[in-house]
Amino acid sequence: MTFWQENYTFIKDVYDMRHQKMAEWMENVEKAIARIMADKVYTSAEFKRERDNFHALCKDLERAEVKKWLAQILEILMAERAKDQRKSESDKLDATIKKHEDLIPTVTKTQVMVDLYWRCYAYGDELKPHIEFLDGIMLSSTREIAPSCVENVDELIERQEKSLVQLETKRAVVKDLIDKGKKILENPDKPKFLEGHVKRIEEGWDDTKSKAQDRLQLLQETKEAWVGYAENNENIASEFEKAEEEIKKVKKRFNLQSALEDLKRRQDIYNTSNNTITGLFNSINSNFKCMCITLPEDKKKIVDKEIKAVEEKLEVGGRFKEKVDKLEEFCTALSNFDASLKSIDSWKEEATSELNDIKNSSDKMVPEDRVARTMDLQEDIAAKMEILVKNAETEKELLPQGDKVPQDAQDFKDELNRITKYVSELQEKTKCECNKYSEDVKFWAEYRTGIKEFTPWLVASEESCTQGLAKPTNLDEVKALNDKVNTFAKSCENYLKVLMSADGAAKKMTTHAEADNEVAALKGRFDKVKGVSDEWVAKVDTLLKEWTLLDNTVTELNTWVAKDKSAEGENQFSLEKMESTLGELKNIFKQKEKLVDGL
Repeated sequence: MTFWQENYTFIKDVYDMRHQKMAEWMENVEKAIARIMADKVYTSAEFKRERDNFHALCKDLERAEVKKWLAQILEILMAERAKDQRKSESDKLDATIKKHEDLIPTVTKTQVMVDLYWRCYAYGDELKPHIEFLDGIMLSSTREIAPSCVENVDELIERQEKSLVQLETKRAVVKDLIDKGKKILENPDKPKFLEGHVKRIEEGWDDTKSKAQDRLQLLQETKEAWVGYAENNENIASEFEKAEEEIKKVKKRFNLQSALEDLKRRQDIYNTSNNTITGLFNSINSNFKCMCITLPEDKKKIVDKEIKAVEEKLEVGGRFKEKVDKLEEFCTALSNFDASLKSIDSWKEEATSELNDIKNSSDKMVPEDRVARTMDLQEDIAAKMEILVKNAETEKELLPQGDKVPQDAQDFKDELNRITKYVSELQEKTKCECNKYSEDVKFWAEYRTGIKEFTPWLVASEESCTQGLAKPTNLDEVKALNDKVNTFAKSCENYLKVLMSADGAAKKMTTHAEADNEVAALKGRFDKVKGVSDEWVAKVDTLLKEWTLLDNTVTELNTWVAKDKSAEGENQFSLEKMESTLGELKNIFKQKEKLVDGL
């Protein structure tokens, strides 16, 4: 013990040194673990250094001999030391040992993580050339290109197709790498950067393939645009020439059926030409739009000028349309002209029949109807004549004039002249008939006035005849009755004159059969009334005479009777005379009664 005590200071220094180195070793291990588990993403070389350092530190992980030596030496050194010092040094050593014991599981786990991380970094190194390959393809598929001719486009297409072939060749390798990465990702302790590696290769493959295909499609479309642009320019130039030739063929035809058929043909040709030219020009613009995606600016300006030159020639379509539209207007006018002539030609037959019907049926119509029908016909004819005048103006505008007129046009002219001549003659005939019937209207009015005046009187007179005469009861009534029948007889004479005057007016008309029949019927009825009137006059005249005689005889008798009584008295009264007078009165009274009964 004396040796340990005598050399305490030296031995204690050695102990502290080894204790310190133990603590430093654990600290270095912890630092190594911290660097390995850090969020920093190393290169594979950097991580290899960290891994190798960690493995080197962890070769003698248990440190059993060191811990044993420290414990034995501390026990010897502290044997004769104060209790406090002994406890302090023991606690320090215990803390170190405890820390070491706690560190061992962490180191063990870290060793597993180091292996996993190293696989991940190795995976990254394995990916690198493939990612660089994909980046190269992506760069070639997305860099700006400016082919100035179709040959350049063909070269670019060839390169792009090679890139796609290379991609396809790498497909299996990349797929295996992606599957490998996903397998590692299944480990719950995987580093964060691994997911980025897998995502980069997976999405990089898809994006690169998509971009490469898009670029190839763009190049193919660009080639089609270049080829289409050239072909469409040639085709549209040919269509312009065809349109010019067709414009020269648009001419007027004067045979209506032929004109309409030709119009349909010209319209179809125009529509086909216009649709073709419009379609080609739209295709040229579409080609140019596609070409502009890759076309250099200087070349773009040249092509734009070429398209503007083509656009200026599009006016041929406008001239073609104008020609066809004018031809359509001509055909419409010719159709209307033809329809108008045919309409009037058909109508003139109806108008002629109407005039003949008016003539043949005039005796069955009143003059007003005859005049009304002829005037209506005149109005129709006048309206048709106005149409014919307009047709004549249309003919001058529509049809060629002069000596050398095409036969089809001359046929229209002849038809117009024929119809115009016929309608003019028909107008003149109708006018003559109307003038005749106009005079009849005046006479008809006189006739109808007389008839309207006569007929009510005749009806009233017939009613009076039917009712008969009232039977008078005294001489005054007889006288009044006599005045009435004489007045009635006078009215018969007056109204006969009215009827005869109406008959005279009717006989001045062109046709008066209907009027004659009506007058004859009224005259027959009048004669019956006149017969009754004459009979009444005779009877009432006789009755008046008899009644007057009776009245005079009675007055005379009364006078005589009164005279005999006043002058000589009763002695001079003659019974015989009285009986004779009374007998006479009796006979007169019987005669009067008989006459009254006979009224």
